[in-house]
Amino acid sequence: MGAAKRNFLVEIEGVEVAVPRKRTKSTRNGGVKPEVKEKFTQFASKRDPLVAMNDRQQEYIDAIKNNNFVMCIGVWGSSKTYIPSIIAADMLLDKQIERIIIARPAEGKGKSIGFLKGGKEEKLEPWCAPITDTLKMRLGQGNYEAFLANGKIEMLALEHVKGRSWDYSCILVDESEDLEPEVAKSLVGRQGINSKCIVTGDIAQQDLKKNSGLQYLLDVAKYSDLPITLIDFDSWDYCVRSEEAKMWGMAFEKFDKRNK
Repeated sequence: MGAAKRNFLVEIEGVEVAVPRKRTKSTRNGGVKPEVKEKFTQFASKRDPLVAMNDRQQEYIDAIKNNNFVMCIGVWGSSKTYIPSIIAADMLLDKQIERIIIARPAEGKGKSIGFLKGGKEEKLEPWCAPITDTLKMRLGQGNYEAFLANGKIEMLALEHVKGRSWDYSCILVDESEDLEPEVAKSLVGRQGINSKCIVTGDIAQQDLKKNSGLQYLLDVAKYSDLPITLIDFDSWDYCVRSEEAKMWGMAFEKFDKRNK
């Protein structure tokens, strides 16, 4: 049974949350049983505040909250993806936006999306997991499934970008170093009114192409002196994932520079 059949959306304490669709006498008229209310508000109304782990992360958080277009580059493990995902989830719960759009290239060294089984969401889920895992954690599984079923969360197939326009949305463009330049160009042109767009990536992790969509956007912005906000986690000191991740990152960087 799909998520749309398992849940319905109801407003609890000013927050729209997902409640199991199975009705009882107390829910037929919009009421919510106390035990259900407690289960589904634990994520919506008891969220821990997003706390920066370093000064650069605080700059990033402030940039997203105060600007409609932000680009973030830098080392892995610096929370380039985690921070905007948390902020987007909070904005959706607080009704500051109507939708979250997830744009992440289904590219790299593994299977292409066309060879994966299932419908659109099932095909895109493995590629979008770095974002959707955070959304599930912040929203709660029930809310996540209901928002997905009701189109409030959309995992975007990049071949279907043209002609779209996203108003009152938060657009998360992740791993943009692996986007084709034309796709990157089309994505940033889809941002509508009252929307935020956060583009993240790391040129050093570029998988397949010399012509990177991320580099293309950076070059165009610099050439035209666009008033965009750029956050750069430019040191392995900003890697907060683990000491092991930082150790390997520094080692790879040193190895790659050995003959330069």
